[in-house]
Amino acid sequence: MTPPEPTKSPRPRWRRVALIGGSLGALVLGGLAVAVATFPRWGDSWVQDHALQRLQKIAGVPVTISRLDLVDFDSVVVEGVELSFGPDASLVVDRIDVGIDGDSLWSGQVVVERVRAVGGRLTGDGATLRDYARDLRARLSAPRDGGEGRVKLVPPKATLERLQLELRDDLGGRPLTLRGVAAAEVQLTDRTVALKLADVEASVGERALRAAALATHVDLSQGTESAFPLTIAVDRAATAVTPQIAVAEIRGDVTLADASASRVRLDLAGGFSDEVTGDEEHDASAPLWALTGDVARDLSDGTVTLNMDAFKLGRVPDVLARLPLIQSESATIGGDLKVAFAGGKANLVGDLQIAGLNVDHPLLARQPVRGLGFSLALAADVDPHERVVKIEQATLQRGPVKLALAGEFVHADDPAARRYRADLTMPKVRCQEFLNAIPAELVPSLQGFELKGDFEFEISADIDFRDLDALVLTAKLKPETCKPVKVPQLVSATRLNGPIVHRVVMRDGTERSVDVSEGSADYTPLDQISPYVLAAVMTTEDGGFWKHKGFITSQFRAALRSNLEAGRVRLGASTITMQMVKNVLLSHERTLSRKMQEVFLTWYVEQSLTKNRIMELYLNVIEFGPGIYGITRAASHYFAKAPADLTPPEAAYLALMLPSPVRRHVHYCEGAPSPAFQAKLKRLLAIMHSRGRLDPETFEQWKDEGVVFDATDLTSKRECLAEVERLLAASAQQRSLTGLLDDGQDIVDLSIDAEPLADATGGKPKPRGPKAGFEDATLEVIGGLDEGDEARPARRQP
Repeated sequence: MTPPEPTKSPRPRWRRVALIGGSLGALVLGGLAVAVATFPRWGDSWVQDHALQRLQKIAGVPVTISRLDLVDFDSVVVEGVELSFGPDASLVVDRIDVGIDGDSLWSGQVVVERVRAVGGRLTGDGATLRDYARDLRARLSAPRDGGEGRVKLVPPKATLERLQLELRDDLGGRPLTLRGVAAAEVQLTDRTVALKLADVEASVGERALRAAALATHVDLSQGTESAFPLTIAVDRAATAVTPQIAVAEIRGDVTLADASASRVRLDLAGGFSDEVTGDEEHDASAPLWALTGDVARDLSDGTVTLNMDAFKLGRVPDVLARLPLIQSESATIGGDLKVAFAGGKANLVGDLQIAGLNVDHPLLARQPVRGLGFSLALAADVDPHERVVKIEQATLQRGPVKLALAGEFVHADDPAARRYRADLTMPKVRCQEFLNAIPAELVPSLQGFELKGDFEFEISADIDFRDLDALVLTAKLKPETCKPVKVPQLVSATRLNGPIVHRVVMRDGTERSVDVSEGSADYTPLDQISPYVLAAVMTTEDGGFWKHKGFITSQFRAALRSNLEAGRVRLGASTITMQMVKNVLLSHERTLSRKMQEVFLTWYVEQSLTKNRIMELYLNVIEFGPGIYGITRAASHYFAKAPADLTPPEAAYLALMLPSPVRRHVHYCEGAPSPAFQAKLKRLLAIMHSRGRLDPETFEQWKDEGVVFDATDLTSKRECLAEVERLLAASAQQRSLTGLLDDGQDIVDLSIDAEPLADATGGKPKPRGPKAGFEDATLEVIGGLDEGDEARPARRQP
């Protein structure tokens, strides 16, 4: 539970608001007794008028009385008493019973025995009511305490019942409201007050608290200071911690050390919900957490401890209903947290254990992830004023796998002043244990993989928003230390190196297929594809394809920097290998599950296939327009050519289609690229030249040339645009029907022994990159945004 924040105001206004109803009501009762108790029964109207005048003099504010009835010599009933403290503050008491000692009257004395007020309401601004309460106390206490001689107007006890409260105040610049039903028993002789608020609803800003009851006992016998330490008993309270989680059934004590609440002592316990049920038996069940501690109001020192014994989530159905969980009633959660305050800062040390969660969230995976559990140990320092969190160590463990995080996060109000530094490490663990630690539902396509070897990594990031160009993102890992022993048949080297009929379901649910086989009209071998196509896609998609092993840290760094500058996710960091894996083996869904599988399968494909075959599969299955899969169909559709005959501008145009092949198909519908797209195409040719992918002669020949579409496949502009709109409006995710996620078979049963690296013909690998002049050291983001990589120029084919 978040400790209470220090307020800016040195005055304890919010605590006094809760006491105003009882103390103010009691003081008014005493004044009324003075006004009416000495009048005889006869002359009711005259008595009422004089009583009203007397009461207004004592109260010092306008007073009205609906009815005053001298029931008997020993009883006075007053109804409809209203005091106005200002335009927005008033006290209304429905009925006041004043009891007089009848025996004393025969002795010529007037002794008030009791005062009882029932019903009414107190509304207003806290500051106004506090000022009035101080003034009224002075009026009543100045003349006499208990009365002298023949008139004793102050009874030993006064009671207040069912007074509705609706009070407003200010707490450190945040609006405070309090609603409830007050009851009080005032021992006027001893100067003590027992106050209880029922059906409490309080809010500070956007944070709200509800409680069945708050109760306290105030001793004013030695003045205001004698009231402290003041203990408030809490009964069945509830408040929200987050929009999804609330704490409830809160019982215990909150003790204020003095009038300024310089220290607060907590002894609370409760459960998780946002409902005050009113069911004593239900609410009295064993608490799920306990919060204890003693802390200074300004958080200069003190300690708070939260203990939560492991319990089943079935005990908190309200929480389950709000979280993305299914069938998790038997899941357990428990932990401890100790927060030590010093100088306005907090040191956190704690642990958390979760077991058996079944999580169902569309951003996590397509199917519920079952049996999720882990333990977390945390040690951190928090400076709330500077908004700095320093994590000394946070260790997440699942089975034998441990992830350790350390770092410092400065989340300043000004985004330009923010800085995040983090180091994530995983000690050495067996590769198969690492894979087994990932829930099967999160990586369904990886079931059936068996690995040997050990694996560890270190990842570091340093992000300073004042200088994003200096962003640091490094990784030390050697995934090649893991070797596949068995693999699912669908990703075996035999299948991926052989003939494949690639079937795809599009965004609108329709299906397409591409036959990537020798002799197929859909297939073009890599050596029969224009080198300008390779030069273009490497410039827009993956400049370091021939050298990296599926991943390049600089690409992740460039994409991260660009996304941080934009304040949103604009660019990914997918290499050509990752894109091939996504299109051939997985899907286009935006889930953590797909990305995790994509990373693993990229590592595996880079170990199992040659670069030639990876590039060949990529170009033969990638989408270049609505349902236009593969370079063969794309060259024919747009230009009525074979892939080998594509010119540099035509190759550049097809490469520019890749980030958004459906949306950018509108250029074909319109009959020609827009002027803006033509300018982008020329810019791409210039970048290809500057990076050595077009020799000077070729660039000079084609730099000012555009592209001319073949309109054979264009039935009409209207139908073409309608197809684009229909696909863009569709909500389904594109996926491979012949990949790992939609095979419909038990992948584990299809595992076969892993095979050695082989090229498309089954022979030794044929290094294509350096010989063909496509070696690059960096990987560009979409659009050829990175500068500085070098390569040999691409030559025109004869």
